Amino acid sequence: MREAPAQVNYEQDVELLLASANAIERLITERRALRHRVSALESELKSLRQQANLVHDSYRTLTDEFVMQFKLIDNAVGNIFREPEEASSSSPEQPAAEKSTDYDRSSAAA
Repeated sequence: MREAPAQVNYEQDVELLLASANAIERLITERRALRHRVSALESELKSLRQQANLVHDSYRTLTDEFVMQFKLIDNAVGNIFREPEEASSSSPEQPAAEKSTDYDRSSAAA
């Protein structure tokens, strides 16, 4: 009768080993799936970084263009308001009262 319990333990040990082997196979399969997912996410992250850098560079270029355009507009507006003063100061024979009316007429016409 001693052989029966040993055989039962042997069968339980074999079942335990088979269950362990199956669990290990599942873990390996899950690990492979996770590695593939990590690779896909790393690739997506790399793509998103490239897109973010492209957007950043585009905004920087656009900002530089806006700054340049604003400077040109500022210079043009400054030149518009300087021209009447320079024109009126270039003819010293006009009295001061006439100079201001010439400037007022030119700004009203504009």
